[in-house]
Amino acid sequence: MTVAAPLWRRWALALWLLVMASALAVVQVSHLCRQRYSELASLQRQENRLQVQWGQYLLEQSSWASLTRIEAIAQDKLGMQVPETDDVVMVKP
Repeated sequence: MTVAAPLWRRWALALWLLVMASALAVVQVSHLCRQRYSELASLQRQENRLQVQWGQYLLEQSSWASLTRIEAIAQDKLGMQVPETDDVVMVKP
């Protein structure tokens, strides 16, 4: 004849299993949290690189659109020149 385990042992085993499951859940969540934080840091580094690149593009755009560059291209490629004072004609409305 087998003797059934006392009720307190069953409760102790159930509580022990719950504590172990809770500990494993804490480990899992900590691991996921570290992964997500690593992803966040990586994305922030990428954002910083893209911000720097965007700033460089803006500088490049402003240099391509500078008046001195446009004037130099107009003189070199189109043969344009700044008119002399005698060549300027004032038109009255």
